[in-house]
Amino acid sequence: MTRRHGMLSQRAIKLIATVLAFGMIAGIGAPYLLQAGFPLWTVLLLVLVVLAVPIVAVLYAERSRG
Repeated sequence: MTRRHGMLSQRAIKLIATVLAFGMIAGIGAPYLLQAGFPLWTVLLLVLVVLAVPIVAVLYAERSRG
């Protein structure tokens, strides 16, 4: 099965871009989130989720290509 516009749908691309943008904001603001009283585990979980999104997208694209 081939797609005309790449390996991921437009909706998936927009979702990944949104998560990465949110993660960049959270990553830069992590010290401020900690100062504001957010638990450390919450900030670390947020950073891990943001790091996992592009990795999962790449693995999915490679798997569906083959």
